[in-house]
Amino acid sequence: MNTGKQVNAMVLVLFLTLIALGAYTIWDPFRSDSAEDEQLEQTAERAATTFALNCRLCHGDRGEGGVNGGRLPAAPGLDIARLQGIENGVFTQAGLERAADLVFNTITCGRVGTFMPTWGQSQGGTLSGEQIRQLTVLITERQGEFWELAQEHADEIDVGTADHATVAMPSGTLGVGETELIVSDAGPFILGQFIRIDEERLRVRRNELEVVRGVAGSEALAHESGTSILRETESAVTDSGQTLRGAVEPDDTVLVVADLKGFTVGDTLQLGDEVVRITDIVTGLPTTGQRLVEERGRTPDEFLLSGSDGLEIGQIIRLKSELLEVTAIRDDGDPGIELDDSLSASADTVSLNDPVFFDNGYVLRLDDELLEIVGPVESGQALGDVIGRAETTLSISGTVGIEIGMLIRLGRDNELLRVIEIVEPARLELERGVVDTQAASHGSGTAILTFAEEDEATAESTGQTLTESIDADATFVTVSGASGVSVDDLYQLEDEVVRVVDSQPARIRVERGVGDTSRAAHPRRSTIYVGNLLEVERGVGGTQSQAHDDGAAVFLTVVEVERGVEDSARADHSKNEEIFLGHRLIVERGVLNTEPEEHENGTLILDFPPSPGSPAITEQACGQIFVGGTEPSGPTPTPVEGAQEVAVSLIEFDVIPETASIVDGPVTFQVTNDGAAVHNFRVIATDLAADALPLDGAQVDEESADLEVVGSIELIGPGDSQTAATELPPGSYVLICNVPGHYENGMFVDFEVTVP
Repeated sequence: MNTGKQVNAMVLVLFLTLIALGAYTIWDPFRSDSAEDEQLEQTAERAATTFALNCRLCHGDRGEGGVNGGRLPAAPGLDIARLQGIENGVFTQAGLERAADLVFNTITCGRVGTFMPTWGQSQGGTLSGEQIRQLTVLITERQGEFWELAQEHADEIDVGTADHATVAMPSGTLGVGETELIVSDAGPFILGQFIRIDEERLRVRRNELEVVRGVAGSEALAHESGTSILRETESAVTDSGQTLRGAVEPDDTVLVVADLKGFTVGDTLQLGDEVVRITDIVTGLPTTGQRLVEERGRTPDEFLLSGSDGLEIGQIIRLKSELLEVTAIRDDGDPGIELDDSLSASADTVSLNDPVFFDNGYVLRLDDELLEIVGPVESGQALGDVIGRAETTLSISGTVGIEIGMLIRLGRDNELLRVIEIVEPARLELERGVVDTQAASHGSGTAILTFAEEDEATAESTGQTLTESIDADATFVTVSGASGVSVDDLYQLEDEVVRVVDSQPARIRVERGVGDTSRAAHPRRSTIYVGNLLEVERGVGGTQSQAHDDGAAVFLTVVEVERGVEDSARADHSKNEEIFLGHRLIVERGVLNTEPEEHENGTLILDFPPSPGSPAITEQACGQIFVGGTEPSGPTPTPVEGAQEVAVSLIEFDVIPETASIVDGPVTFQVTNDGAAVHNFRVIATDLAADALPLDGAQVDEESADLEVVGSIELIGPGDSQTAATELPPGSYVLICNVPGHYENGMFVDFEVTVP
C-alpha cells in the first residue's frame, strides 16, 4: 500500500472514531437516565410492598389519607404536593429534598402525642433505614406516580385474604338496594368484616338485634360495651347471659351481641333503666345455629350435630368453604355416652360419664325426651395453685360450695376427685378502719365490696362474703373465697373500709382419679366443677320431661349429606365448627363514605382491613418529649438474656402458642404471622375467661379495669415475625390479636404462668 492510501485510511478511521465518540456523548445521558429510572422504579416497587403491609391501614391504600381512604380519620394524606417538592405550585429540587428529609425523619421517629408510631429500628421500631428510604421515594418522587403500585400491592393482599371470592348472584348482578350477597366462597369471611367491591365498601353484618328504643315509658339512654342485657317477661326480669358488644348511643337502633341464641322477635329487653323491643334479628353469616360435635375428615357422609333445628332435607349447608346437601336427618346418633346416675323427671342437672364431650347448646335425646345442655355445674371455686398428678392436698379459692364426700372435676379435664377433708377455709388478714372509717362488728354473710372513694353507691361486689361474724378487734377473717380480692387493695364491709394485708387460700384433701378417670396436671385458677353434672333444660322441642335410669344411652342428631356439592372442595372439619347456610353474606351497603353500586357476577371481592384503634403514641424518640396529659409509657422492652422463648403463630382466626404454660420469669414471645391478614399481638393479665374480655366496639377494651396489657406488638404483616419481651409473675393470662373483629372471631387463647 502506498503512503497516500495509508494516510487516507488513517483519516477515515479517525473520522469514524470521532463520529462514534460524538454519538456516545449524545447517547450516554439517556442511558444514565434510563438506568436511574429503572432503579427508582425498583425502589418504589419494594416500598409499595412495605407500605401495603404497614402504612395503608391508617393512611389509605394509596396514601389518600384516613378520611378519604376509609381508614384512621386522624391519618393525613400523603399524596400531596408539599411532600413532592411542590411549593406554591412550583417544583424545586430543594423543596423535594426538604420533603424527603421530613418524610424520612417522621417515619423513623414517629410523632409523639399523635397516632404515628416510631418505625425506625434505631428507635426501637421494625423498619430498617433502607426500607424507610424506599418509602420516602414512594411518597416524594415522581409527583405521586408510584401510588398506583401501592394500590396494586394492597389489592393483592386483600384479594388473597378473601381467597379470590367473587360476586355470584343468581340474577347475575348485585343490585344497588340488595343486602344479601351470594359469593363464590363464603369461607374466608367473618362477622363485622369490611370488604370492597370495585370502589364501594361494604361490611358483613355482625350478630345484631334491631330494636325499638325507650319503650314502656322508659327513655333511650347511652350504654357502654359490656352492659348486661336482661330479658323482661310479665312475671320476672331475668339475665339473658349476654352483654352489649359495643357502646350504644340513644339514637342507635342496633344492638350487637355475641350470640343470637335465645332471642326472639318481639322480646322485651332491659338495658339499665331503659326498655327496648326486638323488631328483627340479623347475622352477617346466615347459620343453621348448629355445630359439629366431633371431628370429621374428607370421606364420611354422616355427621353428628348439636341439634336439628334449622336443618331441612334438600338444604345446602356450609362447613368452612365446603358445601353439602342434606339428604337425611335422624336422632339416633350414638356417641357412646350414657347416664352415670339416675335422672328424675324434675331434675335440672344430669350426670354423664363423659361430660367434657358436650358443649353448651347441644341437644341430646334420652328415650323420647330431648334435653339441651346449658353448661357444667360450677362449685363457685377455683384452683389456687398448679397441681401435678400426685398431689392430694389442694389450695383452692374457698370452701363455700365444697363439701366432704362430694365429687369435683377440675377445668375441662375429665379427672374426678373426691373431697376427703376440708383442711382450712379461706382467710384474709385485714387492717381495720382505714380511710377515716371506724372498725365495727360485722355478721356472717356481710358482702365484701370494692372501695368506692367518691360515690359509695358505685361500690361493686367482689363475689365474696364473711362466713363468720367478727368484732371490731378482729384482724383475721374467714371468707367465702379469696378470688377477686387482692393484697394491698381497699374494700368495704358495710360502712367500714379495710385494707387486705394478706390472703390465705383454702385447702382441701382429695382422693384422685375417682371412677377410673385419669389423673392429670391442672393449671392455677382451673374452675372446680361439681362432679360430672351438667345443667340442662328439660323437655325441649315439645317433648315431655320424664325419669331415666342409670346407664341410659344418650343420642344426638345425625345428618346424612352429599359432600362437595357445587364443585366445592371436600375438607377436614373440627369439633364445634358452625354450620352455615350456603355461600351467603348479609351486608351493609355503601359504608365508609362510599355509595352503593351495581356489581356483576365474577367481580372480585377484596378484604378491607380497618385501621388500628390504638391510642395516641406517647413514647419518646429522636429527642421528642411528650407534653400531653398522660405520662409516656416508655420504650418497648428489649429481650432479656436467658429469658424463656415462646413461639406463637397467628392465623385466621387463631392464636397458637407452642406451649400453654411456662414458669414465672422473663419471657420473649416470638410471634409469627402465618396468615394472610395483618395482625397484632397482646399479652393480657386477667381473671376473666379468655372468651369474655370486655369490648370497645369491635376490639377488646384495653383500658378496662379488669385487664392489664403486659406485652404488646403492633401490626405484623403476613409472613413477618416480631418479638415481645416481658416478665410475667404467676397467674392467668390471655394472648389475643386485637385488630378490630379478630378477637370476636376466635383470635385468643389462655396462657398460664406457674411457680417453679
